[in-house]
Amino acid sequence: MQKLRIIIVEDSEDDTMLMLHELQQAGYKSDYIRVQTAGAFKDALHNGPWDLIISDHALPNFGAPEALDILNKSNNDCPFIIVSNAIGEDVAVPAMKAGAHDYIIKNNLTRFIPVIERALQDSEARNDRKKVKRALRESEERFRRLAENAQDLIYRFSLVPERRFEYVSPSARELIGYTPEEHYANPKLICEIVHPEDSDLLKDLFLGKVELSQPLTLRWYHKDGSIIWFEHRNVPIYDEEGILIAIEGIARDITERVLNEQQLKTNHAQIEALSNRILNAMEDERSRLARELHDELGQALTAVKLDIQLLGDQVPATQALNQRLNQTIELVDYTINLVRRQSISLRPPALDDMGLLPAIDEMVRGFMNRTGIDTIVQSSGFSKRLPRPVETALYRCVQESLTNIARHAQAKKAKVSLKRENGLLSISINDDGVGFDPEEQKISAASIGLTGMQERIKLLAGEFTIESSIGHGTTVVIKVPWKNWPGEGKKL
Repeated sequence: MQKLRIIIVEDSEDDTMLMLHELQQAGYKSDYIRVQTAGAFKDALHNGPWDLIISDHALPNFGAPEALDILNKSNNDCPFIIVSNAIGEDVAVPAMKAGAHDYIIKNNLTRFIPVIERALQDSEARNDRKKVKRALRESEERFRRLAENAQDLIYRFSLVPERRFEYVSPSARELIGYTPEEHYANPKLICEIVHPEDSDLLKDLFLGKVELSQPLTLRWYHKDGSIIWFEHRNVPIYDEEGILIAIEGIARDITERVLNEQQLKTNHAQIEALSNRILNAMEDERSRLARELHDELGQALTAVKLDIQLLGDQVPATQALNQRLNQTIELVDYTINLVRRQSISLRPPALDDMGLLPAIDEMVRGFMNRTGIDTIVQSSGFSKRLPRPVETALYRCVQESLTNIARHAQAKKAKVSLKRENGLLSISINDDGVGFDPEEQKISAASIGLTGMQERIKLLAGEFTIESSIGHGTTVVIKVPWKNWPGEGKKL
């Protein structure tokens, strides 16, 4: 049975028992107190809460009008039902206006239970609404406390019937120099302080043309004239017809982050420029040394060889002297060949005279002669010359890769593949050697060659990757978009 706590304002014990009987028959168990005076009624209210108040209209010293007055002054919303014989519409109507929920004639209790149930339902509904309003009020208070103490800028901007700020958090004063009141007073302020280059983006935002699922970056002028970068996270608010009526959001000052990123970009550009200059200087020095070795030292050694041969023809020779002269000439020949190889290694003439592919073919032949590693070259799409700086960079990468194979791979076979198609130049150098773990690779003296290769390809706007694992060889992959290559004569 449903339990009810009831105050009964009644002087008749029989009438009280009759009403309680009706309630019991309807499935209600009553926990009640019967009062007959104003003092007793006040004490009973104080000992609540109560589910229901049933009152006779007129008792000798107390009645429904006095009870309603006390109830209203107590701010208690308990359902109040009048059950009395001495009541007509001229009395009932004022009572209803005073707060009574309904009235019933005592000698006809057919409406008694339906009236009580409706009153209880109405009371429950009112209590639910109160809970919702209280929860909403508490939520609004929490939001306001958070908004008023937040370092970010919190706002609601209405788009209809006019564009204006409905709410701006107090942090606006510190972030952009303008108070919330200044935003409310001047609906056009938002358009006046946005950076000119971002004004079109702001207009598109108002028109619902901007995707709000991603952060939006806008620049604003601070009241002191400085530029502030804000990252906005917005939520669109639509009406029942799907029309954008407002935008709610949070704006965070990211000026320091943007300036740091810009400084990083500047530093990165400076590092790239320095790397560019270093690589250029290396190539210039290689070319200078190659010329000196080939032209000056090579010619000097050739002259020494001729002088020795001429001296041998003019001086009476003994067997011992002839043997010594022949050994000296062989040593000079070996030195001349060594100088020639070093000159070609520093700057191969084939690279300047014939291009990348012939120079690589020549390099691979020398590589096989020196190391005994069986190496093949495969190519596709290299019928034309590439810009000289590009050929130099790619040649050095292949050269460094073969050097690493000779030093570390313990390989028996290697392959150099070159392909040019669909605007992309791809070069791969792979071997069947011992391999290594690329994750353990660190910048050190042992891997400075790989770092140089990465820098060269980076300056070509390309990609450089290494695929390797222990016991399964290594593959160096280079991919360069040829349309992004610098023009002929520009150094890298």
